[in-house]
Amino acid sequence: NQWIYGFFQHSFEQMVRNGGFRPIVFMPHALWLALFFVMSLAASLALLRTATHEMRWRYIMAALYLCVVIYFCKSLASQIYTLFLIPLILFAPARLQIRVALFFAAVAVIYPMLRGFGLIPLDFILAKAELINPDRAESLQYRFDNEEVLLARAAERPIFGWGGWGRNLTYNPETALITTIPDGRWIVVFGTFGSVGYLSQMGLVALPLIFMARFVQKNPKAALSPMIAPLCLMLGFTMVDMLLNDTLVPMTLLIVGAILGYAERLVPETQNKPRVFGQGPVIGREPQPSKRTIL
Repeated sequence: NQWIYGFFQHSFEQMVRNGGFRPIVFMPHALWLALFFVMSLAASLALLRTATHEMRWRYIMAALYLCVVIYFCKSLASQIYTLFLIPLILFAPARLQIRVALFFAAVAVIYPMLRGFGLIPLDFILAKAELINPDRAESLQYRFDNEEVLLARAAERPIFGWGGWGRNLTYNPETALITTIPDGRWIVVFGTFGSVGYLSQMGLVALPLIFMARFVQKNPKAALSPMIAPLCLMLGFTMVDMLLNDTLVPMTLLIVGAILGYAERLVPETQNKPRVFGQGPVIGREPQPSKRTIL
């Protein structure tokens, strides 16, 4: 960024991890780069599962290489996603993958409600993070503390939120400096647009997963593309990551559109054709020819 664009968009301290540095390349943040490589790994595993014998070793080598890259990205969340995705994509049936993706999406959609009622075991999560890495536990504690303050601010206008221009944040009354830093996408949307805006945005992202889950439930023996279930998993894990980071990136919207387009193609053609008078049942009466004589 410095060499080509002449600026760096974050504090460089955020790139320092575990006695070294984590890469950012041209992404907005190193966390986005780590998530990008997790999605790349998921794609390579999906191709590996359906590859021919000649191509299989190439995808195995690509997957191993991406695992090494994810390790050096030094993002604990992305490493956890990797551990979950590898067995799911390699061994789980497509319908189970879609249901798991829908479960994660549902957790992301109702997460503000769960936090509001105190149903998220924050202390348990922090204790587990402390066992893995004390620095990561401290960072997670900082996120949770900020979210508690921002949740209290959002609770003052819970329906439609505070709107734009940073009114969802808190400020020092003497210096007018921002005292809270929103990390997760969920708290940004919830504080800015309220519960209505949050359900509208996150629900729209989760909608293709709902369509796919409904289809596999009604058509358990229907043939599916071997790529659709891994795409659903990518979207489900990205929605979970939005609870930690602001990672609603263009690639996420591309995956949403791909799943939605595929789900629409699964609908039988007879349901997509417009009804015509005289062909099948029609709601209402057919139009009668006019009895007026035009002179």
